[in-house]
Amino acid sequence: MAFLFTAGCAGKPGIRVPIKPVLDKQLKEVQPLTLHAGLLIEPSLRHFSQEERQIDMIAGIHHYIFPIGEPLARNLEEAVRRVFDKVTILQELPNHETIEKTKLEVLIIVQLDSSKLELLVEESVWRAVGKHYLSVCVSLLDKNLHKVFEDRIVAEGKSLDLIDFETEGGWWKTAGPKYGPAAENSIEKIVFQLAERLNFFGKKMINK
Repeated sequence: MAFLFTAGCAGKPGIRVPIKPVLDKQLKEVQPLTLHAGLLIEPSLRHFSQEERQIDMIAGIHHYIFPIGEPLARNLEEAVRRVFDKVTILQELPNHETIEKTKLEVLIIVQLDSSKLELLVEESVWRAVGKHYLSVCVSLLDKNLHKVFEDRIVAEGKSLDLIDFETEGGWWKTAGPKYGPAAENSIEKIVFQLAERLNFFGKKMINK
């Protein structure tokens, strides 16, 4: 069994993998903090797209495109809005004058650290295993641009996609296994961890 991981596209276009993560239900119960937060998601994260090639006797030959940045950025924005009662989405790091003018009280900067996908087929049990190792770097600053905390948040997403005798050689050969849930799982974990930390440090800032 061989796997090729490349960053280009030769021949026909790749399969765009649908990724639709959801927010953890616990975030709906969070009482928003009375702070005006500015959220800066680095453009390289927002537009990040990962391409993978897979060659397998069962699954076939596939070129996948994982648009990880789009759903990750959307979920980050939604989570931050659950944590803070007022959120402004920033395109660049504001200076002191802009912060005073917009009355921002806290700044959040999120950058992509790494994204690694593993696409495996276990022939003995007739299933595909998707794993996604995702990490982001997060900085929380006060209105004076002093760092409150800076950390690297890591998550591992997993998914299984089973094949049976009816689908053998069917959709697996034409569309490939469903590896999107592995990326969804890692995004959901990353976003929830981030929300927890922002809530914790945000409360500390309010209670100072």
